Amino acid sequence: MLAFSFLAAALSLPAVIASPALRLRQVFPPGCGTGAPGDFDTTPSLSLAALNTTLPNSSSNGTPLVAAMTDIFGAQSNYVLATKASAEASLKFTVSDFSLETGALSPIVSNQNSADQDVSPGDPLEFSSSTGSISGPEIYCGIANTDPAGGGIPEPLLSLNGDTSDFSLCQSGELTVVVYEPTSDNFGVYDFDSCYGVDLLIFEH
Repeated sequence: MLAFSFLAAALSLPAVIASPALRLRQVFPPGCGTGAPGDFDTTPSLSLAALNTTLPNSSSNGTPLVAAMTDIFGAQSNYVLATKASAEASLKFTVSDFSLETGALSPIVSNQNSADQDVSPGDPLEFSSSTGSISGPEIYCGIANTDPAGGGIPEPLLSLNGDTSDFSLCQSGELTVVVYEPTSDNFGVYDFDSCYGVDLLIFEH
């Protein structure tokens, strides 16, 4: 019996080492791609910024992004990820803080539940909030910079199904919105000719 107790204790060590308190997960949703070291799919509070990948940036922190409210249907409010500057200029209600929960990215809306929406190539990044129950797909992940030489971008990048490199900022009416793999065939949702590539930076609070 004593030998069995030692064996059971030894077998339990990996479970203790891989504590649920660790942010880095052993099993990743699709949003993390292959789940490389340093990737994460959960953080309770973060903000986002867009860093131009085609032209020099005025700040290494990029352009702040917010969830800008676009419309309300009954108890549900809808949002699009847009630059803070364009949302404020167009007098939109905005949310600047987000949470990432097992791959689901949601704006933190006071007294409401919120969720991300499905994204296909050519779509803006959109969200919804409601006083009722609401859920979204687990498609996002933070891809950390693990370069031992410290090169590259120090902040983690937001990925969509493991892809960090196909986001753009595009003009959509009064808003400058984030679009995944923009296309000219977008039914007039945004001006394709205005689009330029960006990385989406994650700033954890």
